[in-house]
Formats: sequence, C-alpha cells, structure tokens
Amino acid sequence: MDTYSFEDFVGDTDVFFTQHFDRKPLLRRGALAGRLAGLPSVRHLDDLLALETVPPSYVRVTKGGKGVPSGAYTRTVARGAALAEALNPEKVYELFRSGGTVTWNSLNHVLPSARRLREPFTDALACDAEVVLFVTPARTDGFSPHHDSIDVFVVQVDGTKTWRVWATPEHRRGDEASYTPEELGEPVIEVTLEPGDVLYVPHGTPHAAAAKSELSLHLSVGVEPRRWRHLLQDTVTALVEDDDFHAFPYLADGEDAAVAALAGKLELLRERLAHLDAAAEAKRLVAAGRTRNGAGGTREFARLATVDTLGPTTVIRRTAVPVEFGVSDGGKTTLQVAGHRLAVPDAVADALRALDGDRTVTAAAFFPEVPEARSLGVARGLARLGVLEAMGGPSVAPTAHHERK
Repeated sequence: MDTYSFEDFVGDTDVFFTQHFDRKPLLRRGALAGRLAGLPSVRHLDDLLALETVPPSYVRVTKGGKGVPSGAYTRTVARGAALAEALNPEKVYELFRSGGTVTWNSLNHVLPSARRLREPFTDALACDAEVVLFVTPARTDGFSPHHDSIDVFVVQVDGTKTWRVWATPEHRRGDEASYTPEELGEPVIEVTLEPGDVLYVPHGTPHAAAAKSELSLHLSVGVEPRRWRHLLQDTVTALVEDDDFHAFPYLADGEDAAVAALAGKLELLRERLAHLDAAAEAKRLVAAGRTRNGAGGTREFARLATVDTLGPTTVIRRTAVPVEFGVSDGGKTTLQVAGHRLAVPDAVADALRALDGDRTVTAAAFFPEVPEARSLGVARGLARLGVLEAMGGPSVAPTAHHERK
C-alpha cells in the first residue's frame, strides 16, 4: 500500500509555494504513475453505491453541466418505524449511462484510502481537506467552465480527461461562478490527463473538463487554506479563554462604568497580543490546523494497543503533545496535558523536560532512582496520554502531529 508525501503531488515544495500556491496552476505529468493501486477507483464504485447507510447527500449527479434533482436517483426506505432516503443504484447507473457525471463528496468519510490521500495535504497546509470522486462517461463534458472557492489538486486515476485551465485572475470573483468560453479567451493549460497525472488549480481559477474516448475517474483533493483573518481569530480566541475574560458584562445601557470595563478588557487583550511569542503561536496555529475537523492521521486504537507492550528496554521519547508545567509544591509538579491535570513527582517532570527535542531514554530509566517496574508504569501512564511514545511506534494522540518540534 503506497503512502504519499506532499512532494509526490507538487514536486519541489519551495518552487510550489513561491511560484504556484495561490498564484497559478501547476501540471505534473506522471507524478503518481504506477502508484495508484491503493487509491479509490472504478473498481470501488459498485461497492460504494451498495452502502445502504450512506446518506444520499454524499452523491450528486449532473448532466449537461446542471445538477439532476436527487429524487431522480434516490428511493424511500423503511427503517423500523421511520422512513429515510437512500440511493437507488440502478437509477444512478441509468443516469450515468445516459451521460451523467457522478460525484461522490467527502469520500474520506467513507474510505480509509481516501483519508490516507488527504493526509499529506492537511499536514503540509495545516488545514482541513476533502476528497471528492468524479466519474464521467466517455465523450461527455463534466461541468461547464467555472471556478471554485477552494484550491483543488486533481489526481487522474482511471481513463483520461481533457482539461482547460485559464489564468488565475488578479482579482477573483466571489466564492463560485460560471463562465462562457467566449469570455475567457485562450486557456493557459489544455491537456488530456492520464492515470498518475496531477493538476493543481488555485481557488478562483476558471477551468473545465471533458471525458473523451473512455470513462474517466479522477479524485479532487479540495483544500481551503486558512486566511489571515481565520488565523488571527484563532489567536484571539485562545487568548480570551483566560479567566480574566470569563465574567459576564452588561453593556446594553452604555453607562460609563460598562464602557470603562470594556476599555479595560480591550487594553488587556492588547497587552496580551503585544507580548505574544509569535514563533510559539505559529507552531500552535499549525498544530491546530492539522487536527481541525478530523484532519490528520490519528491511529489512536493502534497507538493504545502498543502502550501495554512497552518493556523496560523500549526506547521512548517525548511527542509533540503540549505539556504545561506548573510549579513544584511538596515535591510534586502539576502538569496540564490533553485535558488532564496531573500531579507528578518533581523527578518525573524533570525527566519530561530533559526529553525535549530528539533525546531518548529507555522506559526503565525514565524515572530515575526508583525500581524499574515503577519507572515502566509511569512511562506507560504518560504514553497513554500521548506524552511519550516508543521510537518507531504509531502516531500519538488525536491532537499530536507526526513531526517532532
């Protein structure tokens, strides 16, 4: 089973981010050639349509560039005393045979292979991503020329599809829009994608595609990188979680005391922003973006299954899970980690601090000057919380990122 890096899709990342990201399209011929076996493809479609529990809202059918009403390919089924809408596979097949393009949205909700495809994008761009499957019958246009509100990375999987992509406008129009070929002029890219080809289309860039001599299936990884307004909103939201902003004010009457209280809180927020460590905040924003809305490659059950196998000689290290160290009191230090408040011996807190960076230690030696069994027990307890991991073990904890800080 292939695993993919962001470089597999875009090539040199320095070139991509300086010359193409949010600027202009990129075509990479054969970027995944010979490495498509693990991706969703035509052979999965019949099984997908037979999944009775998938809501019909995941599937969309278009003909002639226009959406087909969902009632044309769904049916009402009885589930106990309730009625529910379900896909009608035969109607979907009939619409496809008559020239309809079938789109499966959020395929990553259904297939692990689609989630694996998404992970390099959530990791590199620190934002959520969605995998959408498009299957178009031969000799059929897909969607008419239009632009999307998100960046799209196209991976051709089965068959071929001819794409026309126009220049990314300097000033982009709204979230989504359609065009006529006459108002667009000549495309900057006109190419027939073959299996393994990758195409990047920045948001707001007009494009259109059509299947030619054979059925086409491609996957689109759609990402909406967070804008500055989103990042700064996250920063302010994190700052105002402090207890100093927890009281319930009454501002409706506009009295002098209420206005003065608001001015005081704004001044406090200004001071917090002025003293914020930008480097640390950038790391926090990246980590938050990589785990937002289920993004990332959490394997929590697999991780927990390895914890009890930690032995005295297992080499362990700190993970990227944040740990907030409190003050020492009576020989114990308080820790805040993964929503838990702990009081651990000072020696354990010191051992965690000592493992900052890429330092490692055996589980038996983690808690110094205590019996081996006790050190092992403490290491396992912290590993369950995701603070420690075995070298080469599965990813740690839902909020952790693969990369070491």
